[in-house]
Amino acid sequence: MIITKVLGLTSALTKSKKAKIIILGIEMVVLAYALTQQKSEKKERKKLKS
Repeated sequence: MIITKVLGLTSALTKSKKAKIIILGIEMVVLAYALTQQKSEKKERKKLKS
């Protein structure tokens, strides 16, 4: 994912631990959202096949 790479680069450039924790939190939210979307798409596909 592009956003993860951008956030990883930003994390590497900053020295602040608080900023790194915030960036990690954002990455976790993005991943959770992607997994939720993927799960709902699978359910929709199953409904269409039935």
